[in-house]
Amino acid sequence: MGVQVFSGCPRHRSGGARMVYDPTMARGFERKMGSCFRLSAAGVALAFSVGCSKPSTSPPVAPPPEAPAGAAVPEPESATVSPSESEAPTPQAPETLRAAAARAGRKIGVALGTYFFDDPQYKEVAARHFDSLTPENEMKWESIQPEPGKFTFEAGDKLVAFAEQNGMRVRGHTLVWHNQLPAWVKARSGAELEKVMLEHVRTTAAHFRGKIAQWDVVNEAVDETGALRKNSPFSALGREYVAKAFRAAHEADPNARLYYNDYDIEAPSDPKSEGAYQLVKWLKESGVPIHGMGFQVHVDPRKWPTGAEMQRTFERFAALGLEIEITELDVPVGEIPGTLEQKLAEQRRITKEMIGACVAVPTCTGVTLWGLADKHSWLSTPEWAPRRGKGPHLPLLFDDDYQPKPAFTGAVEAFLQR
Repeated sequence: MGVQVFSGCPRHRSGGARMVYDPTMARGFERKMGSCFRLSAAGVALAFSVGCSKPSTSPPVAPPPEAPAGAAVPEPESATVSPSESEAPTPQAPETLRAAAARAGRKIGVALGTYFFDDPQYKEVAARHFDSLTPENEMKWESIQPEPGKFTFEAGDKLVAFAEQNGMRVRGHTLVWHNQLPAWVKARSGAELEKVMLEHVRTTAAHFRGKIAQWDVVNEAVDETGALRKNSPFSALGREYVAKAFRAAHEADPNARLYYNDYDIEAPSDPKSEGAYQLVKWLKESGVPIHGMGFQVHVDPRKWPTGAEMQRTFERFAALGLEIEITELDVPVGEIPGTLEQKLAEQRRITKEMIGACVAVPTCTGVTLWGLADKHSWLSTPEWAPRRGKGPHLPLLFDDDYQPKPAFTGAVEAFLQR
């Protein structure tokens, strides 16, 4: 993200009054919707069916493969059977987000920070529900190379190891960005700036070679007008800096899928969306190794395109031969009118619509949430909460106690296309 640090959230900390999600209210809400959910002993597993299924007590590991939805049910041998015997059982919805996403052939990701790893439930819920991981801050320039030539990979390595232990892919975030950039880099210009940029890209991508599925190579290069942003030191190098960064990343790790990532580009007619489109179109036409387009989808309920409009935008970029990913999804409720129950119901609807736009586009390969529980969100901090108006924003799928919210159900419904 930009000064608008939508993807550049500093190390988060909780603070201030916050509405707390009430699971009793949620159960009432779910009953109104005609489904039933029950929390497991760990407080994280959901079982969806006509009746509640037995709570899970198994440890937070990846679920076994699920049978395809709509699989044929064998006919009974007897020609005369009772209705109860002849009726096919109602398919049970998956208990985890990763199982639901797998049914749609998609990845479901989460941005994680090692500074929360002291909480065992944080890691348990992340491993159970997500099969993709994005480092929230650990692979940004100020974390990787805080001083010239001094590379520190320990925190990033820790996240990669966690992902490998739990069957998760890793999205590297991010190699070149104007935010969370050390002062010594900002002091460079011209050929010297280009030199340190390319050294940083090559060294970082080479260190993680073979371990990163996708890299956000360049992040938020254009401003609201669609031009290269004026507050980035890299813009003075011209758009060629973007092409050079991609080529350097590809040389260092030829098997990684390389993405351009940006925010507020989801609306089809937005000038910023057009600027991003023209940039990646030029990269493709120039033979630059760019493979995908990342849409952050930091929703602002006060002004946001519909799911159908987002789908059209995704399809336009996909027509360039690009993969699509939703990379930083969150849906704040602070400015949504109504009671808390109404806010969460609308959050569920929006979440379903946003993920549904990805599911509707064959080349949209995954969705990542920008944080695990509400208390981990950049919008839970006093520094950044005002970006989305009055709070509390409660923008994620799990509440502060790691209990799934109605938006969790919306995500599952989107992947199952219900």
